[in-house]
Amino acid sequence: MKKALLDWYRRRRRDLPWRRRVSPYRTWVSEIMLQQTTVAAVVPKYERFLERFPDLKALAAASEDEVLRAWSGLGYYSRARNLLRAAQKIVSEHGGEFPSDFDSILGLPGIGRYTAGAILSIAFGKAYPVLDGNVMRVFARYFGIRKDLKKAETKKQLWASAEKLVDRGQPGDWNQALMELGATVCLPESPDCGACPVSRDCAAFRKNWQDELPVSPKRRDFIELKWTCLWIEDAGKVLLWKRSAQERFLKGHWGLPEPRHLRVKPGRLLRKERHTITHHKIAIEVRAAQSPKTFPKEAVWVPKDRISERLVSSLWLKCLGS
Repeated sequence: MKKALLDWYRRRRRDLPWRRRVSPYRTWVSEIMLQQTTVAAVVPKYERFLERFPDLKALAAASEDEVLRAWSGLGYYSRARNLLRAAQKIVSEHGGEFPSDFDSILGLPGIGRYTAGAILSIAFGKAYPVLDGNVMRVFARYFGIRKDLKKAETKKQLWASAEKLVDRGQPGDWNQALMELGATVCLPESPDCGACPVSRDCAAFRKNWQDELPVSPKRRDFIELKWTCLWIEDAGKVLLWKRSAQERFLKGHWGLPEPRHLRVKPGRLLRKERHTITHHKIAIEVRAAQSPKTFPKEAVWVPKDRISERLVSSLWLKCLGS
């Protein structure tokens, strides 16, 4: 399996910006961005993010608002906050040098076993395994695992396989080859087995189980939510609201206020939008409202032509018609 897959990877791997010049910082940023986000969506954001924050010290010195603006459009904004917190921790506790041991990397905010293994293998050449969704799917088919991949027992089995298989001499290429195979050939739907370099030894291919594996658990039902947001404008400025850390969604973000935030009555309907966050489907109404008589500290007037600098989530950008 190893030689065939490594040879295939070197011939067919995609030209991605984080592969052109490898460093712990660049690998780390790419791996965090790629969590639950497609490569196509990440590439332009990654390049702009690196232009704005070319190294750890530049990122650590930034404000949270600056980092969230650079992250805008990628969603799951806790990842951006964890990047900032981790960069600050590396500067304060590791002298600004990205740590190269597993426990120190695992101790950084937002980094789990998979991301630590990816950084160590790709950027440091250390033989640590990875196990993301793509690799789990490849293993499920290759080894013919007919179990729920989300169960702890199955994950333990998969991690054991990953540790056993990791190439000691070329761990970075090996891990990326597994991920590349899952991302481009061993797809969730209709895998391209004819293009697979290891199909000859794949249990799913031999037994015609490709479309049955991996076993899919029952999907969670969507939860329908309704939001009313207020558009309060005066003298060329719009009132925005700083969401608290206790909010269910978009914690700490600037957003449009809601009736629960201000004692004002929603007026005429300006816009309707729909947005999905994880398994929540949100129906949003943007309604005009009069300026409140009192202004809590969370409210601030922002010039109309500059509100997109603060409303970084795609939910708010939809509300702006962007």
